[in-house]
Amino acid sequence: MRSVLTIALAAGVMAATPPAHAEKMFAFAQSSDGARVLLYDQSGPCLGAARLAEHVSPDGTKTPGCWLLLQGTVLVSFLDGERGDIPVTHLRRLADS
Repeated sequence: MRSVLTIALAAGVMAATPPAHAEKMFAFAQSSDGARVLLYDQSGPCLGAARLAEHVSPDGTKTPGCWLLLQGTVLVSFLDGERGDIPVTHLRRLADS
């Protein structure tokens, strides 16, 4: 099952283009080095159930990707080929503004 979701997520990333629109971010995770993964509630260019994600490095470089939620973990794949799993407990949800 996980490999099917990974393939679906990869297909969503293949169709992704850098976000040039104002998608609404609803959650993020931050690492100890200052890098962040932003999760958006809209699909943007991602396919199927995948939603738009964006990795922001400490120097501000942005890499788009797509994310899926699976059993308490957010699976993220980025256009540069990187992939990661983020436990839901590490996410910070933004309040509606």
